[in-house]
This record gives sequence, structure tokens and C-alpha cells, in this order.
Amino acid sequence: MKKILSYCLLYLGLGATVFAQTISPAGNSPVPGISKDRIAKIDAMLEEAIKTEEVPGLVAMVVKDGKIVYHSAKGFADVGEGKKMEKNSIFRIASQTKAITSTAILMLFEEGKIQLDDPISKYIPEFANPQVLASFRYADSS
Repeated sequence: MKKILSYCLLYLGLGATVFAQTISPAGNSPVPGISKDRIAKIDAMLEEAIKTEEVPGLVAMVVKDGKIVYHSAKGFADVGEGKKMEKNSIFRIASQTKAITSTAILMLFEEGKIQLDDPISKYIPEFANPQVLASFRYADSS
């Protein structure tokens, strides 16, 4: 489960680069609350994922209090052409609408702006009178 969650976070673009030491963007002091050992473990996990071909390539970043503490690109953006992954590589995120929408709905719920048991027609009137398909003919799709 831990590994699956880690890869999900990477897929969503949350993730992480190991520096010789964990430094602030200014480059002169460690970021409080960030363990160099933990960052090293993240880097090792990502390297292992590439090495064992669990993923062809990835970009990972860890941000704390607005400061980047880890940012790395590993593996290939295009395996066939041997194109290396870069920190600014663009990813197709496929079907993320559900994850984004559900997060937005829960944020609205926390703010008291909606109730989870409200009928959807309260917010989208077109859903007030749903029609249910009673039969379907595959031959002519009617």
C-alpha cells in the first residue's frame, strides 16, 4: 500500500531531487522539518522504480512551506527514442477529473457551502428529471 501511494503521489506530480544536503532555494541553509535521510529514501525509492522498470520515467518534487527541498527527473520521457525525462516534462494525466472534482466538492463541504446529501439538481437543474433507459437494441442502437 505504501508503495502504491508513493507512485500515486508521483503520478500526480507531487514527489521529489536529492541535493548533497537538503537546502533552501537560496542554497545556504537546511529547510527546517525536513530530514536528509527521508529525502535520500525518496530518491532511492525512485531510482529503484526506474531500475526495476516499474515506470519508464518520472519527475518528483517535495515542497515544504513554499520551499523546494527535492526536485528530480529520472528515466525516460520517450523510451523508444531514448529521450531523457526533464524536470519540466509534460505529462498526460488521463482521467484526473474525478479526483479533482471530488477534492473540490469536499472543500466546499468543509466550508459549509454544500451538503453531501443534497440532490445534484440543487446545483445542476438539468439533473432534476433524469430519464432512465428501459431498453436498448444493439442492432440499430435505438
